Amino acid sequence: MVSYRYWVGIFSCFLLFSLVFLSQKSGSIGVTESEHHGETGLLLFIIPGFVASYFSSKQRILCPLLGALCAVPLCLIIRHFWLTSGHSFWQELAYAVSAVFWCVLGGMLYLLMRAMLDALQQFYRRQKP
Repeated sequence: MVSYRYWVGIFSCFLLFSLVFLSQKSGSIGVTESEHHGETGLLLFIIPGFVASYFSSKQRILCPLLGALCAVPLCLIIRHFWLTSGHSFWQELAYAVSAVFWCVLGGMLYLLMRAMLDALQQFYRRQKP
């Protein structure tokens, strides 16, 4: 069962990362100024990491990382061959690597939230007589 949840975490991150990456790219065909949507566009990559960390059982940081790293080549290939690109390959690669960082940060955010909720539950258990 643990192995199953491990792969669900990786696949969910792969799928959500690809959807977020390609949805940001396909909305502005031919317009290079708003292609990456600036800083707020990268914040959307927290969602795949958060969801993948929730679905994985023990490797809560590794699953979002592996899922995002598997999605990056696919996204770059699709972006290069099927969608118009106003940026060079190196700029696209830098954007994808920063998206991987934000994805892993989403997994860490889930771990922080879970640790805080566990500590809060233990605090309330000690308060009850």
